[in-house]
Amino acid sequence: MKKVALISTGGTIAMKKDKTGLAVPQAGGKELIDSLPDIRSEISVEDVEFKNIPSAHMNLKDLVDLRKLVMDVSNREYDGIVITHGTDTMEETAYFLDLTLDIDIPVVLTGSQRNLSAISSDVAVNIVDAVRVAADDKSAEMGVLIVFASEIVTAREAIKTHRSRVDTFKSIEFGPIGTVDNNRVIWFRKPLINEKYGLGDMNGLSVDIIPSYLGSDSRIIRNSINDNVDGIILQALGAGHIPEGMLDGISEAIDASIPVVLTSRPLKGRFFTDTYGFKGAEKYLRNLGVIFGEDLPSQKVRIKLLVLLSLGYDYERIKYEFEKNFYM
Repeated sequence: MKKVALISTGGTIAMKKDKTGLAVPQAGGKELIDSLPDIRSEISVEDVEFKNIPSAHMNLKDLVDLRKLVMDVSNREYDGIVITHGTDTMEETAYFLDLTLDIDIPVVLTGSQRNLSAISSDVAVNIVDAVRVAADDKSAEMGVLIVFASEIVTAREAIKTHRSRVDTFKSIEFGPIGTVDNNRVIWFRKPLINEKYGLGDMNGLSVDIIPSYLGSDSRIIRNSINDNVDGIILQALGAGHIPEGMLDGISEAIDASIPVVLTSRPLKGRFFTDTYGFKGAEKYLRNLGVIFGEDLPSQKVRIKLLVLLSLGYDYERIKYEFEKNFYM
């Protein structure tokens, strides 16, 4: 019988209503496992406690500590690891682990949109599906995964798309890489981009995400510069365009040796490179020295930049690591 470790971090999946009628963290990993149906007659599931907090409370230290725990558990005799996690920041945790872990067994994250006290709670089905995927022989080839509503999505592609629906995690442009159907794990494709970096010292690192919008200016950028941030994620408009009022701030950040990485409000498609010639268009930004984060959303570009900065990568290496799959 295969053996899977379940690491509980909290989130809705670990919450129940208290006497006030509001859902709060209550259930640990053992209680989650004890609530499962027949899966335990097929796969042994053992609990490993980490924390029991809302995922909105997760921070960078928690990510580092969780990574250390996963590496320790991977050296025990388990065939896979399931991490239960709140949905608010699950995609960031999953992508961080995807970039920094290089282990031989599958790592699968799951959670729930409906707490243990809710009608039609999705807790049990998501855990059972995640355990099946973590025990599957092919999963280790796919990178860190999110399993939700019986769909399997890569950490790199997964985005929370709905505030409350149970099928919230999607790969918006490419779809799931597999599914759990009739107690079987079925694979559709294998991801071609699977980056592994390890991790350096993240202590004290800070990276800000700065949006652009109609009429936006350089004030927020200058605040980040004055706060001595280590990096800036700039969320552009359209296919890579920035309001003119932000351009002085971007130049000042680059002159201060702060890497500025571009993302975009639209979630699908690639940046233009040589289409528009106005100030603030994509070619203008590239000439300034802005790095293109390409198809990743802002929250994941931030995670990747933090990992690269922790390893001491300079501007040219950071630029290469973000653009190598699209421009090199």
